Amino acid sequence: MLTEQQLTDFASNFVKVIPHCLHLNMSLVKADRNGIELEMPYDNRLIGNPETGVIHSGAITTLMDSCCGISVYTRMEQLEACPTLDLRIDHMTTDQPGKPVRAFAEAYHITRSMVFTRGVACQEHRDQPIAHAVGTFMRIGQHSMKPVQEHMQ
Repeated sequence: MLTEQQLTDFASNFVKVIPHCLHLNMSLVKADRNGIELEMPYDNRLIGNPETGVIHSGAITTLMDSCCGISVYTRMEQLEACPTLDLRIDHMTTDQPGKPVRAFAEAYHITRSMVFTRGVACQEHRDQPIAHAVGTFMRIGQHSMKPVQEHMQ
């Protein structure tokens, strides 16, 4: 099992090298066995509706996909590639303009070939979600991580 320090280091590096995470200025808030928490700051470039100033739902979806994707490593014995196989996002309400959005995700079930995740996006409290996510990630194997690990060093 990855140590919490290895998990934190991996999650922190993930958001620093994946282009869409960089573009959206995502940062790691917390990584532990319970899950992953990321934050995406409010940015005028992400506004989906100029009249209201709310963030485009695609940016929220990308935040949720990234958070769910990183959360698979909270249950892994070792690093291996796990691309998104299926992702469902329920956008429940709009964000409040000017405030960052946080996402929390956990891996709640793992098999030899899949990892199942769930998460929420919110601004102030997890019990007031902007969006809810359920994701399935395919386990490809440790051999597929070598190019990623080299890039992160």
